[in-house]
Amino acid sequence: MFKNLLFAILLLLPMTANAHSPLASSFPQNGEMLDVPPTEIIMVFKLPAKLIKVDLKKSSDKQEKSLFGGIFGGDDGDLVALGTSFLMNIGERHIIPLPSLESGAYSLAWRAMGQDGHVIKGDLTFKITGS
Repeated sequence: MFKNLLFAILLLLPMTANAHSPLASSFPQNGEMLDVPPTEIIMVFKLPAKLIKVDLKKSSDKQEKSLFGGIFGGDDGDLVALGTSFLMNIGERHIIPLPSLESGAYSLAWRAMGQDGHVIKGDLTFKITGS
């Protein structure tokens, strides 16, 4: 009995671990340094997913943050305005059109919902060295 239960659990574990749809690749890649500003962000998931929220922020030029800013979530960058046409579409590949970006460091925070209904989230950063 115990052996059968253990076998069933071990059989189901890989299925539950793969039920979500993690990000398989992106352009730009996390941590990438670009000479030319991208015109779009491409996100490819392992399984179909639907982007439900995407925030792109350009890091502030201020290198130092105050103690209170770090505690209370001070200046963490300027939000870059993105459209919404790419949201709520189910698929493995998502293209996010970008406005003209200046040189600097950027961070993209995203949330997506897999076909199984689970919300997954992540973030990636990239830096533009020239424009």
